[in-house]
Amino acid sequence: MEVDDRTMQSIAAYDEHADDYQHAFRMKRPSTAIRRFAEWAGRGALVADVGCGPGTDLRLLSDTGLHVVGIDASLGALQYARLLMPRTALVRTFLHDLPFPVDTFGGMWMSSAFTHLPRAQWPQVFGHLMTRMGTGPVYFSCYLGTADMESVEDATLGTVHRSQATGSEVESLLVNHGFDDITIEVQPDPIVDRRRPWVVGMGRR
Repeated sequence: MEVDDRTMQSIAAYDEHADDYQHAFRMKRPSTAIRRFAEWAGRGALVADVGCGPGTDLRLLSDTGLHVVGIDASLGALQYARLLMPRTALVRTFLHDLPFPVDTFGGMWMSSAFTHLPRAQWPQVFGHLMTRMGTGPVYFSCYLGTADMESVEDATLGTVHRSQATGSEVESLLVNHGFDDITIEVQPDPIVDRRRPWVVGMGRR
C-alpha cells in the first residue's frame, strides 16, 4: 500500500512535537474504556496499542496487568514513549505492514489510530490488523463525520490531515471482522474540545 503524502506530513508533526503532545493530553485518557478492555482481554494478555504515539495510553494499559506492544510510524513519538516505558516493546511500522505473525495479539487498542489515513484505506488497514489478532477485544475511536484528510491547524502539532467516520462505518468494521458484544457510542472529544464528537466502538471475539 502506498503511504499518502498527507499521512507522512502528519507523522512528521508527531516526530517534531511528541513531547508537547504527551504533556498536553496525558491526563485526558479514556480510563473507563481501558478498564473494560483489560477485563475482556484478561490479565497477562498480549495486546497491541496501535498508533500509540508518545505513550499516552501505554502505561495505563500496562497498569491493568496487560502485556502491551506499542506500534507507531513516528520515530519521534516512539522515542518519547521509550522514556516513559523503557521496558515496553515498541515497534516502528506503518499500520498496513505489521511485522507479526497471524494471531499474535489477544486484543488491539486503537485510539484515534486511523485519523491520519485516507478513508479509502481504512477497510484494508483494519483487515490487515485483524489478521494479527486472534480472540480478544478491540477498542476503536475516531472523530465523527465524513472528512477525508482535511487539513487542520492543531494547537499542539501544527498542520495535520484528519479523516473521520460515522458510527455505522465503525460498526461495519467490527461486524465484518467477527466481533460480538459491539457497542458504538458518540462521546465528547476527551482530548481537545468536548464540543467535538468522537465515535467509540468496542467489541470482542
